[in-house]
Amino acid sequence: MSYNPIYRYTAIGRPLDPAWPTNKAVLILLPVMFVLGLAWTLAMGQSWLSAAGQGLVFAMAGFGSWALGRELMPDDHAAAFISMAMAFLACLSFDSPGLLVLFSTLLLVRVVNRSTGLAAMTRDSVLVTLLVIWTVYATQLPWMGAVAALAFIFDATLKSPQRKQLLFAVLCLGTMIVYVVDHDVAWAAWHQPDSLLQWLAILAALLFGLNLIVLKKVHSRGDVNGKRLNPERVRAGMAIAMLAYLQGLGQMPQVVLLVATIGGLCLGIAFRRSFRSTAKGLRHKH
Repeated sequence: MSYNPIYRYTAIGRPLDPAWPTNKAVLILLPVMFVLGLAWTLAMGQSWLSAAGQGLVFAMAGFGSWALGRELMPDDHAAAFISMAMAFLACLSFDSPGLLVLFSTLLLVRVVNRSTGLAAMTRDSVLVTLLVIWTVYATQLPWMGAVAALAFIFDATLKSPQRKQLLFAVLCLGTMIVYVVDHDVAWAAWHQPDSLLQWLAILAALLFGLNLIVLKKVHSRGDVNGKRLNPERVRAGMAIAMLAYLQGLGQMPQVVLLVATIGGLCLGIAFRRSFRSTAKGLRHKH
């Protein structure tokens, strides 16, 4: 079976193949998001340099949210585009949405669910661990280290396990512990949600969690081997994404793109079920 040469170097990279209609749509939408982000920033009175940088943020946020949406619900091609639209709205609302958290989560989910059909290479695990460490310190979200450790533990224990991932789990957990000790972070701090967005994020987490529980079968296949994705690994990846944004609700700008992604998927689920119910009713009348 033919595959992209990129898989000689990485097992978690997924290039956009324009032969697929959804990928082609993304390749068209990303420049549009860049231009809209640039125009929005210029309209706010910023310089061309700032506008160009913000346009890049819009495009990266749109791509990352779409890509994560595809990982979390691989059988639903349309819902990921709702996540992309929600990411665009998030970029309009927040000057610095959390790109680091978004892409750290995306790669962790790929390590767990093996959507490419391949197990992560050692170099992939090193790259993801370094990205997680960067994310912990740049965003001041130490619990992201615990989420990453759990992701590596999943990869080391689920079907076709890679025991070497336990080493990277220890490194990520160690990063969290070092940060918490150095910065005197409370181990058991709980902050009650104090904004509508935070409450909506919790609601989305509940809906997404229900979808995780009821997921029994996955029809999508790995990019390389053509085998169906393992449902347990897909559910584990969903759990990692959900934990990644729940641990950061107190710092909403850093996790807003995760909220947008999962919120978009929940909207997609709601629309799809509503449409099916309506269609069934119409057929019943005939």
